[in-house]
Amino acid sequence: MNIPYLILFCSAQIIGLILILLRKKFRTLPNFILKLIFINIIFHYVYYYFFYKGFIALDSNWPYSVVPIATMAPMVVYYYVMSVLYGKLKFTKVSLLHLLPFAINGIIFILYLNTNSLKSTYLLIAKNILVSLYLIYPFLILKMIGNFYQIKGMSLSIFSYNKKRTSLIKLLCFMMSLHFVILEIKTNLPLLVSGSEATMDIINLSFLMLLGYAISYVIVSEPRTLHLSTEKVGLGGFKKYDKSKLTRELAERNVIKMNQIMESEKPYLDPELNLSSFSQQCNISSHEISETMNGLMNQSFNDYINNYRVEEFKRLSKLESYKNYTILALAFEAGFKSKATFNAAFKKFTNKTPSQFLKELD
Repeated sequence: MNIPYLILFCSAQIIGLILILLRKKFRTLPNFILKLIFINIIFHYVYYYFFYKGFIALDSNWPYSVVPIATMAPMVVYYYVMSVLYGKLKFTKVSLLHLLPFAINGIIFILYLNTNSLKSTYLLIAKNILVSLYLIYPFLILKMIGNFYQIKGMSLSIFSYNKKRTSLIKLLCFMMSLHFVILEIKTNLPLLVSGSEATMDIINLSFLMLLGYAISYVIVSEPRTLHLSTEKVGLGGFKKYDKSKLTRELAERNVIKMNQIMESEKPYLDPELNLSSFSQQCNISSHEISETMNGLMNQSFNDYINNYRVEEFKRLSKLESYKNYTILALAFEAGFKSKATFNAAFKKFTNKTPSQFLKELD
């Protein structure tokens, strides 16, 4: 396979995505950081292109240039997620830990420059450090989203809370984890199998091409993943009602209390549950619950409740004691009141029909 031609083909697609994001209506912070992700991919293509054209020699210092580029990618995705959630970047003293891999690889680079016999060893160490980030950062992202929704632990179910806005985040987390496996093999396989470098480079380039197609598909199938400049940016961009005294801090405390009641008492199992009865359980006014959900979570009360019911349906369907239940019976057990509401909610939160879900489960 002619690798330089493959690189040019892959680059054209990413450049097309960048050109889309350059349009005025897409000039928002999340889209700007998304462009940085695409530019990072382009840098990889440029490096590989010059390498396979013979402009970069293995015994030169240039092979190390891919290290800071690849090290930056997971961190950029992390801050992209932050910008989607909050509409801004939040920096604290803990944020300095994101620079630690750069500092370590900077020290290794100094050692790399001052040796000839150990260049390959230092480069291997640096690459293994950066590869580990592709496994660490997906967990950091899940933790950040969990903290945003005030949910303990880490679970992929957190992407259901605002599926339309977080579908691209979910894709990036999955692809980053998959990229970890590819990079781990690409970095260390040549130690065991000589001549495998070119094959692994083709696999890595093909993965980046697949990533570009996957991002394009998500953007086309769910346009709301691209934030418009006219919209409120940030799922956490708390917006108060007129003349309301509800603050963001109080709204966050409300969410913690609501989630605790939902998880411990499971009121969503009651098909007659409504905003009024739920407000009594939470000891929070109905108006304040509505404002909390709309202003902080960007979600309606029905979506909030039905999301728990869908997750309950999925949990029950995996239990042996419910294997003989029909789909509708399971839906009623999960708290749904009608077939139509269940089907609509399930499709909304999983992008699948209940039958498709159960078939994949089997």
